[in-house]
Amino acid sequence: MQVLTIGLLPSFLKKIIYRMKGYTIGRGVKLGLGSVIIGKDVEIGKGTSVGFLTVIRGKKIVIGKFVTIGSLTFMDTERIELGDDCRIREQVHVGGLSEPGSMLKLGKRCCIMQMSNLNPARPIIVGDDSGIGGDCLLFTHASWLSQLEGFPVKFAPITIGKNVWIPWRVFITAGVTIGDNVLVGPNTVISKDIPSNSVAAGTPLKISSNVFKPVNENSRKKILNEIFGNFVKHLEYGSFACEFKTLDHGREWIFSDHEKHQVVYLAGKQDVMASSKDNILVLDYDHDDMKKFLDKKFCMIISLVKKERVGMSDVGEEFVRYLSRHGIRFDRVDD
Repeated sequence: MQVLTIGLLPSFLKKIIYRMKGYTIGRGVKLGLGSVIIGKDVEIGKGTSVGFLTVIRGKKIVIGKFVTIGSLTFMDTERIELGDDCRIREQVHVGGLSEPGSMLKLGKRCCIMQMSNLNPARPIIVGDDSGIGGDCLLFTHASWLSQLEGFPVKFAPITIGKNVWIPWRVFITAGVTIGDNVLVGPNTVISKDIPSNSVAAGTPLKISSNVFKPVNENSRKKILNEIFGNFVKHLEYGSFACEFKTLDHGREWIFSDHEKHQVVYLAGKQDVMASSKDNILVLDYDHDDMKKFLDKKFCMIISLVKKERVGMSDVGEEFVRYLSRHGIRFDRVDD
């Protein structure tokens, strides 16, 4: 009924109605045609967008800033918490058996890819910067046949740590805990705990621990050179012309179409000023408060060392999205 009434209203009218109902809705929130949000205690952060014909229902709903939820997604559980910059893709299903403690909680910058099915009868908790691929299944209960006749019944939460990648077609069973910095192989059934800093794959499941090694300085420079070079090709393919300049402690690119976009990379202290209206400054050295660079007319500052960002710009958002392809993500420190 709500999809056919409130859902068909334009976004601005929906937000007026929801605010009248007591929902807290930030600036720049977009609610797609046919989408509805149903809850007693609802908070949606600024810049969040909800896609076409998406239903979000729960007693308490907390959606952070700049969250993207795709079309035809259905989320129905007692408590829903989505951290800043989370992405829920199309046709994700969250629901099933519901109890007072039923909950889906995602940290910052998490992603759930399309067609995944999560059943949070007991809590599903996912740490910052973790991703769940498409066609994945997460079930916090295992029951069908009669427990009185000796068949197993299990209800238990699923906990996934920070910086974990669960690729496509993975099945996680009730009661599993996965540590931080874990890489799982595709088409894997996970029915036991996985410690931090591990790779887990295969049938039966094989776990290899402490396989990740730090990148040395030379390798790091090579990786950054490849990323910047490919980012230039990425924009040139989009019909942007590029001018390049070497600085004392870094590099500068000017991309232009109908207007100019500036990217400055500094590997050491140097006095620089913005020269275009849309720009980004990338800091790659041990620095103090990066917000001071906003006084030099930079729209957006990124710290590769502190993994933080402040401000917004068109070229900056494109660059951040490009870095995310390489698993490099940033915490927002805006006021």
